[in-house]
Order: sequence, then C-alpha cells, then structure tokens
Amino acid sequence: MDGDLIGWTESFVSERRVEIVIEGNAMERHPVEAGVPHGSPVSPILFAIYTSGLIKWVEEYVSEAEGLSFVDDISWVEAGSDVYYVISILERCAAKSIAWAGSRGLLVDTAKTEAALFTRRRGHRKHLRPKLTAKIRVGNESIRFNAQATWTLEVWMDAHLTFKEHHHQYMKKVRAAEASLRTLTRSYGVVPESIRAVHVVYVQAVALYESEL
Repeated sequence: MDGDLIGWTESFVSERRVEIVIEGNAMERHPVEAGVPHGSPVSPILFAIYTSGLIKWVEEYVSEAEGLSFVDDISWVEAGSDVYYVISILERCAAKSIAWAGSRGLLVDTAKTEAALFTRRRGHRKHLRPKLTAKIRVGNESIRFNAQATWTLEVWMDAHLTFKEHHHQYMKKVRAAEASLRTLTRSYGVVPESIRAVHVVYVQAVALYESEL
C-alpha cells in the first residue's frame, strides 16, 4: 500500500475534535479518541478494510453459516428446517463476531442488531408466531425475529419476501413528498416547469426505487 495513503489515513483518524453548535453558539471542543467521522465517504471504506478479516475468521469456526457484508452492515445467514437449530448457529456467529471485534478494539452495538426469519411456507401467519417469539442471544441482548426487517439502503423484507412492507413504506414517503410539493406550490406559486423538475427528482425517484424491487 502506498506510503502517502497510509500517512493520509493516519492523519484522517488522528487528533480529531468535536464541538456542538446550538443556535450559532459553539461549545468547547473535545478530543475524539476513537472511531471515524460520520458522514464522510472515507469512513465506510476504512471500516470495510479494518473488518475485512471478520467474515473469513468466523466462517472458519462456524462453517454452517455464511457471512454477508455491505458498506457498514454485516449479517450472518443460516438455512435450516428447525428454527432452534438456526438460532444455535447464529448465536455462535454472534459470539465469535463479538470476540473478534473485542480483540481489535471494536465495540459491537448489540442493541441495534436485527434478526429476520424467512420461510417458503405460505398461508396463514399463525405458523410463524411461535417462531417469531424465539430469541437469539447476542452479547447481553436477546434479539427476537422481526416480522419485517430492513437491509442496507432501506430495503424492507418480510418473512415471505413479498416486499409488501417495502411497497407500503415507500408509498408513505411518496405521499409525504407530494404533500410537501403541493404546499410549496400553493404558498409560493412555483412555475409548472420547476414543479415538474422537483417532482422527478424528489417524488418519482423514491417511487421508482421502490418499484425496481
């Protein structure tokens, strides 16, 4: 790796300070000893580099599971006919992940962990209810399976992968965007050409992202 790139990275994560500004008044700056800046496009790249060995390491110990990573999300996937067997595998993945992270100065926010259960079986939801109440032990947290779960880029997935919940969530965003656009038009009398441009960028983009799935 190029030496200048290493030096730039060291500078990027060193001697950082943070301040809070409230109504134009800046508070005292405080040093930040760990982490990378939120919102910087460099941060997820550094995260991916730093955690690149996690999935391979865990899969060596838990060969039944498969690791998936996208930007700053890491997931463990296991297939099986018995939900409690799946839970046992995922709990091993969680324990190994936390151990790996701890040995490298990382903290796993277990409170933000989600669990999703997908099934091929169709029909009434009652056969899912006992399974959805099952819990996965992740650190000091007990995680239940969600009826719907979000994946990176805000893709909503339900137990049968119908994407009905995803459609519902994004149509809510579309309706809210259209309501804001109507308010803007009534209040300021924006010309039709400008309204159409905003509609394409602000409303249609959301609806088309949903429909692409």
